[in-house]
Amino acid sequence: MTQIDTAETTESRVYEIGFHVVSSIPEEKLAAEVTVIKDVLESNGAIFISEDFPKLKNLAYSMTKTAGAKHFKFDVAYFGWVKFEMNPEGAVQVKKLLELNNNILRFIIVKTVRESTLAVIKPAYRFEKKPARVGEIPKNKEIKSPMSEVELDKTIDALMVE
Repeated sequence: MTQIDTAETTESRVYEIGFHVVSSIPEEKLAAEVTVIKDVLESNGAIFISEDFPKLKNLAYSMTKTAGAKHFKFDVAYFGWVKFEMNPEGAVQVKKLLELNNNILRFIIVKTVRESTLAVIKPAYRFEKKPARVGEIPKNKEIKSPMSEVELDKTIDALMVE
């Protein structure tokens, strides 16, 4: 291994872990489960940047978790995330340790940037114009009487001069 390879592997990177905790855990014990996940990160040298405490979410599809000889099916789970800084070797170790945790339904670790990556969702307002009824006069438009021939000629002459 060269000096450059060693320097690259010891350099810390910013990661984000997104995880689903099984919904069979009561909400009172959810904080303890998050603490277990954060302890795994911290014991491997993670420096925390930001996080979002898990919230109960409907899953897009049913997921199965195998524990021993039993299969458990989940339609909802607690989703949370933690952004942290760590060296790559620590991230590999975190992955191995979290795979052993039976209370985590699924997780993903991705490389990211230190800046906030939260999506800002702008509300989409949709205004539909209601069609006017037959014979109804719109409120914001004035009724103009037809121009006389003299007024029409004056307007045309004024436009021709310009």
